[in-house]
Amino acid sequence: MNKLNYLVFLFVGCQLSLAQDIKFGAISKEELTETEYLQDKSANAAILYRNRNTYYDMDTGNMITEVHQRIKIYNKEGFGYATVKLKLFKLESEKETVGRLKAYTYNLEGNKIVETKLDKDQIFQNEISFYYNSYSFSMPNVKEGSVLEYRYTITSPFFSVDEFKFQYDIPVKKLEARLKTPKQVTFRETVKGFLNVYSRPGDGYGENKVLEYSLDHIPALKEEEYVDNMDNYRSGVMFEAVSIEIPGRLYRNFATSWKDVAKTIGSSHDYENELDKTRSFDDELDALLEGVVKPEDKMKLLFKYVKEHITWNGMDGRGFFNGIKKALKEKKGNAGDINLTLVAMLRYAGIDANPVVISTKDNFMPLFPTVNRLNYVLAYARVNDKPYFMDATNEFSDINILPVKDYNWQGVLIDNPNLKWDLVPIQQPKKSVEQYLLSATLNEDGTMEGKFNSRYLNHGAYLKRQELKNEDMDSYIASREAELGNIEIEEYNIENTDKYEGYVSESFNFYLDRGAESMNNKLFINPFIFFKTDENPFKKEKREFPIDFGVPFSNKYSISINIPDGYSVESKPEPIIISLPDGLGKFMYIPKIMGKNIQLMVNFEINSARMGPDNYLYLKELFNQMIVKEAEQIVLSKA
Repeated sequence: MNKLNYLVFLFVGCQLSLAQDIKFGAISKEELTETEYLQDKSANAAILYRNRNTYYDMDTGNMITEVHQRIKIYNKEGFGYATVKLKLFKLESEKETVGRLKAYTYNLEGNKIVETKLDKDQIFQNEISFYYNSYSFSMPNVKEGSVLEYRYTITSPFFSVDEFKFQYDIPVKKLEARLKTPKQVTFRETVKGFLNVYSRPGDGYGENKVLEYSLDHIPALKEEEYVDNMDNYRSGVMFEAVSIEIPGRLYRNFATSWKDVAKTIGSSHDYENELDKTRSFDDELDALLEGVVKPEDKMKLLFKYVKEHITWNGMDGRGFFNGIKKALKEKKGNAGDINLTLVAMLRYAGIDANPVVISTKDNFMPLFPTVNRLNYVLAYARVNDKPYFMDATNEFSDINILPVKDYNWQGVLIDNPNLKWDLVPIQQPKKSVEQYLLSATLNEDGTMEGKFNSRYLNHGAYLKRQELKNEDMDSYIASREAELGNIEIEEYNIENTDKYEGYVSESFNFYLDRGAESMNNKLFINPFIFFKTDENPFKKEKREFPIDFGVPFSNKYSISINIPDGYSVESKPEPIIISLPDGLGKFMYIPKIMGKNIQLMVNFEINSARMGPDNYLYLKELFNQMIVKEAEQIVLSKA
């Protein structure tokens, strides 16, 4: 993203402002007395009006975005919308800034409209990542029925256009947006989301072209379970500069293909020069690698070395923040410092290693070739023609076991030494495995006692370690007791949580005072005890978004329950196997009676982390039947 100062002298014309029917400060009593949004009566707040005007300032070479927004607060649950948070892009010494902020809260007191002005003390600015600062403010004197109104201007030194968002977590009554750009620059316009959005040419002057949008009564984007990032499905328009053409003077193409993207990133200083600075670590690595022959062993040693010598500062980044030397000296850095240092070390050890640049799930799903929307880098190696992906930022990640946020679409390979620049698929992880073994004895009074063992593998172990990080063990055991039906736990033990390799195992003895219900000389027992699913996460009749489980998984349960003397099994659930189409997953429930022992084998597996919405109804029905089956009881009768 570069400023186009060299274009300034070529453009003439004046700034166009959108014709606004709604003037700032003209709040009506009808707006203040409104008690609900008629099109969505469940809404706690609504955007009454939003106006955005983005244009290229010919005098300064900056992109300017002006926003005017008015929000109605219906109840206390809507108070959260009184805090406004803006993300401002930054790169090296240049950054976006906010100015001309004007904000008021309006309330109706008696028959009079009273306004409260935003104070400077309620404005906050922070650095949130390598590429972003935050600018936020909280509106004052907010009550049920308040109307909030603010306007601000974002000035950007980068010749790029932030996404035009048309859909929010609350409904929008009226929205207008406008984009004015120089005619010499071609932008790709990509509509996203599930609303029908169309632009219309606006009136322009001289060397400008204008696009306008106008929408009424935009429904809220409602959260759903198992979605990678709701922003990927939020209706709006994205713009990416494709080319600049000034006849007889300049013609330049921007990233029109992923190979262009890879070459652009690969030509940066960090990737062309910084990765070759091996003097920062050569002495240490020579000693570390002495006598190590196999490339796989070298890779494991170096991965461990980087994890132990550089701590992640919490910032994303596809480039260096400190650089190799400073990151190793200060033992801290961003994602670029850590994973690019790992690439450099792997290369030094003779391993074919390169950066792979991605967009994480919490950032963006790339819909078209883009440089600026990629926010992260992984280390990628090929050993004996096998691919290995590494992210050393997380203390519990492992080779080919990445933080879940990294499994987002594909990556951009930057292989400068071999002149290879292209997309590569991110290696999909092995199944996350959770195995549970329960051995228990049911007493005649309905109490139950027994032994609980579990083992977690792959991402199951990774997630368990994350869950236990910085956790007070007494508090964790108490939470496990509550989570498993208010049992009493004794002799609790958990192993291998402070490492990143191998499995995590957990064991304890338990006592449950209501293991069965007693009635008329019968005991009613749910053999699935602690593990049953009570609620279907898929409730809607249909779904437009893909389903994302993060990683494929297999949860296996083996349960053995000894029944009291003098009792026999009167009835038990029937076995069942439910499968999703195309082998995407299954649920298996197999109960057996072996004399005085109840045995239950349950397996629930999802074989693909991501499924299209065309599989939604099958998945919803699988969960429905699974919930019914897991709730079924075994009836014991007394002889």
